Amino acid sequence: MTELKVVGKPFPRVDAQEKVTGEAIFGTDVKLPGMLVGKFLGSPHPHAEIVSIDTSEAEKLPGVHAVITAADLPQSDQYDPGSRAHAVLARDRVLFVGQPVAAVAAEDLSTAEEALARIRVEYRPLPAVLDPVEAMQPGSPVIQHGKAGTSAEMDIHTQQAAGVQTDEPGEGGNVVNHILFEQGDIEQAFAESDVIVERQVRMPMVHQGYIEPHAQTAAWDSKGNLTMWLSTQGQFVTQETLCEVLGLKASQVRVISTEIGGGFGGKASLFAPLTAVLARKAGRPVRLVLTRSEELQAANPAPMVVIDIKVGARKDGRITGIRAKVVMDTGAYPGAPMTVTTLMLGQPYKFTAMYIDGYEVLTNKPSVTAYRAPGGPNASAALEPCIDMLARKLGMDPLAFRQLNAAEEGDLQPHGRPHPRIGLKEVLEAIEPAWRALADKPKRANGRLRGRGVACGGWGGGRGPGSALVLLDPDGTFRLVTGTVDLTGSFTSLAQIAAEGLGVSLSQVRPHKGDTATGPWAPMSAGSQTTYGQGPAVLEAALDARRQVLEYAARELDADPDDLTLTDGRVYVTNDPSREISLSRLYLLTHGWDARYEPVVGRGAAPRRSEAPGYAASVAEVEVDPETGKVVVTYLATAQDVGQAINPLSVEGQIQGGTAQSIGMGLWEELVFDERGRLLNPNLLDYRQATAADLPMIDAILVNVPAGDGAFGLKIVGEPSIVPPIGAIANAIADAIGVYITDYPITAERIWRAMQDA
Repeated sequence: MTELKVVGKPFPRVDAQEKVTGEAIFGTDVKLPGMLVGKFLGSPHPHAEIVSIDTSEAEKLPGVHAVITAADLPQSDQYDPGSRAHAVLARDRVLFVGQPVAAVAAEDLSTAEEALARIRVEYRPLPAVLDPVEAMQPGSPVIQHGKAGTSAEMDIHTQQAAGVQTDEPGEGGNVVNHILFEQGDIEQAFAESDVIVERQVRMPMVHQGYIEPHAQTAAWDSKGNLTMWLSTQGQFVTQETLCEVLGLKASQVRVISTEIGGGFGGKASLFAPLTAVLARKAGRPVRLVLTRSEELQAANPAPMVVIDIKVGARKDGRITGIRAKVVMDTGAYPGAPMTVTTLMLGQPYKFTAMYIDGYEVLTNKPSVTAYRAPGGPNASAALEPCIDMLARKLGMDPLAFRQLNAAEEGDLQPHGRPHPRIGLKEVLEAIEPAWRALADKPKRANGRLRGRGVACGGWGGGRGPGSALVLLDPDGTFRLVTGTVDLTGSFTSLAQIAAEGLGVSLSQVRPHKGDTATGPWAPMSAGSQTTYGQGPAVLEAALDARRQVLEYAARELDADPDDLTLTDGRVYVTNDPSREISLSRLYLLTHGWDARYEPVVGRGAAPRRSEAPGYAASVAEVEVDPETGKVVVTYLATAQDVGQAINPLSVEGQIQGGTAQSIGMGLWEELVFDERGRLLNPNLLDYRQATAADLPMIDAILVNVPAGDGAFGLKIVGEPSIVPPIGAIANAIADAIGVYITDYPITAERIWRAMQDA
């Protein structure tokens, strides 16, 4: 294999300067002439009929240019009332507290807020259901919104299951999706087991925790064309949703993604149609930016889940069967990653039999969507403590037990397809030195109880397809044009792939983000597919541009293209470097009145990639105060199979970021609702997220097991690292206090109570 010169090197982000100097344009930075401020009115009820809405007083307020209700929404043929992305404003009933009912556009924020206060809505409260298990019971209040739909924002996170039993939702029920993975004889597997672990695990709704709230600006031109600037993970997905909801053609909608202050699966087109309708009625541009409270109450968090799980093993250390029932709270609209959680429960280990039953259930809470490896942390939180308990019952080392049972290439996954090449055994091996280093440390330190834990898990990821262009510019550099949204430094990685393909240094490639009108199509920057899916298209475009450059240079130098070298700023004859031509000269030869050749436009398009899931393993050390139950994470390492790290600096950051979020899920984060469906902690004072003060230095260990058909052997990167740390922390706490806790987050109070009951 040719030595890589750019790929695999830890370059700083190519857009770092713009980000730190404030030059980058985020959603709230968009300013247009005559721009108005948009605000929406949220429902105070979790479930109620809308009897009437009186907006007359709001419309009279000076400075108010538009007030809209569901009556102002267009009647599109593609409108789906069962999709949260389509249900812009509540029509005949509200389904959760905070659901937008009406919206206003005004000259300034204070006027907009005053206008909302003047809107009079008469509600007829209906019975509500807030727990997904209760929502499945006969006689439970039924949530109805026309027909069941699936949010387009979740499409990238749903893996199609083959050869499994699936049921259509029942008439009038709250179960909107049911799936069953069944292999082997589960009862026989348990009968042959020498040890069995059985427990129920509950995890609450959590927010994705992005720094920047939803922000969008809409403007219409005189021809009825819409342009939107917004913080989104997918320009083309947003365009598609706008067309569906507003009844427009794609040529009438231009979406320009601004820089995005985090998304983690939670940002696509949620409030875009609302802003667009406001702007059309007002006849002026409108910007809608959510407050943090509105984000937590009315956006789309990650789901609550209840998992009943039973796992067995023989005395020789071999795992036998797994039975699990997953009940996932999808909130008021379908779109939860229930299928992914059920898959993840059965994928990491060699089960001889499995019976995994999953239900996606409606409740009167905000609809949910993806959050980094959606469904994966839920599976880890339920499964990994069971694996730990089995190992301890058998007197085996928890890491050795996992190494013995870890799935590998060819083993069947729950949906019946064999695993492709995966690096699960390799990451468990890579994490072993960290695990062993903690073994001899004392169990007490400064009056606190010390424990260590290990866990593993993976995620399948998205797979493209993608497209890209590479153009030669007048100064002899190359412009990489994609329609990709840059979330995590992916522009740098894609530029490295382009530079490697061209044979130039990274400084000679300038990434440029096109929008839906100026850039080639790209999938959502979600599902870890950005570099994996777009990389092959970028490489193909770079190789195509290189071929053109060498062909034209060969004609000018009277040489064979195979005898030429393309490097920074020039092309020369490999055996005679004095015979050269500059790239800027070649540009002149391909442009203008006297051009001899076609302009250099490298084109790349790649089909959907093959499956290349990423696996990770984590080791955690914690110290627990026995008097208060307070936990301090003193050490955490995560090893991840990345195939080939295009930019190790960026990949390490991704692993550390996912690990940090998993710590937050495990110990603090929880959206708390009261019996009336009201969110009790709608701010960052009460919604506890991890801060730098809570985190240890996180060791990121890169493991390279190339697989799939990504460029240079790369795999998905962004999501696997969030999966195992939550299980490792739970196991470390249990190692410290001697009790496995079943409810998340594992707060100080829950630890203290568990120790008192032990």
